[in-house]
Amino acid sequence: MPLSLQDRLFPTSRAVAIATLVVMAVSMLATRYHHFSSALHLADTSWAVFFLAGLWFRQLRVLVGLLALAVAIDLGSVWIDGAAMASCFSPAYPGVLAAYAALWGAGRLAGKRVATSSSIPLQLVWIAGALVVGSVVAFALSNVTFYAFSGQFDEMSAAEYVSRTLPYLGGYLSSAATYSVIALAGMALVNVLREGARAHRHG
Repeated sequence: MPLSLQDRLFPTSRAVAIATLVVMAVSMLATRYHHFSSALHLADTSWAVFFLAGLWFRQLRVLVGLLALAVAIDLGSVWIDGAAMASCFSPAYPGVLAAYAALWGAGRLAGKRVATSSSIPLQLVWIAGALVVGSVVAFALSNVTFYAFSGQFDEMSAAEYVSRTLPYLGGYLSSAATYSVIALAGMALVNVLREGARAHRHG
């Protein structure tokens, strides 16, 4: 019997789930700290990681663990680079974590919709739509809190801040979408290969 979309795009065993979480964590380590990501010319995977965590796992403990990892990486960056990275930890920093939680929530909602829908096109629309909406909300949360609480924009109006930051939304969305598509395609390949191996053993 052909695999359903959910069987293709979601972890189908504990081993695959654990391996997926490890890959997600390693990708954040490799791309979140700017020395590594700049050397490798890679965009930060964090947005895609939190969206996919909500889509694939949905458990709150996964969100908490990934948030803790993000904070640990940022603290490590400050420890290594000192003042060069210390500005990241302003009173606005919780807004970054709220943005990640929004992406996770968007993924979680999409996962629930995929599980209850039998239409493959509709399932894909839910995933794509949730990623777009989650990214927009995350972008708004991180930027609104940074403008309001970082203490760096006392001389800049809100309208000017929006006009300067809005053009960056496309880059964040495109990198999140690109990483998510690669991850979903990779998951589909893993599941198809595992299904083929099982069929061969029982064939």
